[in-house]
Amino acid sequence: MKRGKGILKDYQNKSLEKALSILECFSRENRELSATEIAKMLGLNLSSIYPLLATLSRFDYITRKENGKYSLGISLVVKGNLVISSLNLIEVARGPLQDLAHEYQGNTHLAILNNYKALIVDRALASDRVFINSIIGYEIPLYCTSLGRALLSQMTDEEIINYLSNEELRKFTPSTLTDPEKLLQEAKHARLRGYVVLDEEFTPGEVCFAAPVFDSQGKAIASVNLALSKLRKLQEYERYGLRIRQTAMQISSYLGYTGPATG
Repeated sequence: MKRGKGILKDYQNKSLEKALSILECFSRENRELSATEIAKMLGLNLSSIYPLLATLSRFDYITRKENGKYSLGISLVVKGNLVISSLNLIEVARGPLQDLAHEYQGNTHLAILNNYKALIVDRALASDRVFINSIIGYEIPLYCTSLGRALLSQMTDEEIINYLSNEELRKFTPSTLTDPEKLLQEAKHARLRGYVVLDEEFTPGEVCFAAPVFDSQGKAIASVNLALSKLRKLQEYERYGLRIRQTAMQISSYLGYTGPATG
């Protein structure tokens, strides 16, 4: 037996490789496939596919439908949930947050809901403008911060109204929105487009873009934002909004979220 570089090659199992390749054929676009379709996708003979399908079916990695086609089986769901449950929100969010911060030379943050406040649990800094509200462990209001309003947007209208009626809606800057009806409409609008934009509502000289993060059950469990300096004379706010939404969806997918894809 060869040693060193060739050792992995010696241990390759062609049948196992083919079986795993079958699983790779399934996707969001190809949820159900026939044996013929799988053989064509892999460039294999149909006769060599059937034994592999039988083995995968026996261990519930795939299941055969009444129409004769195959789909992914319950074993993958069970094992996938084991992986998802072991993932830590901060761990899976850190990479995307760092990438976004460096891409735009801004500061990014991750927050969770805590007693009707947004609690900052992680951050990535790429700007020399760091404010007190960027500190990990700092709690900020829901109604006037991007992280908070992204979380607020995922509550029901009744929950939002109840929160606003019990919260002291004070102005932090001349731009802070404090009208309950307008805040409710902003939350509804954010819910539809998938992100929020706050222009100097909490911190003077700062514009922030934020979006909610969802878990495998489709529940909003956190929010992420991108904070940029107004000194940069930013253009096209929508572009930044779509980008933060994309980052939030990326993190959500790492947590097992399979909801609507957003571009």
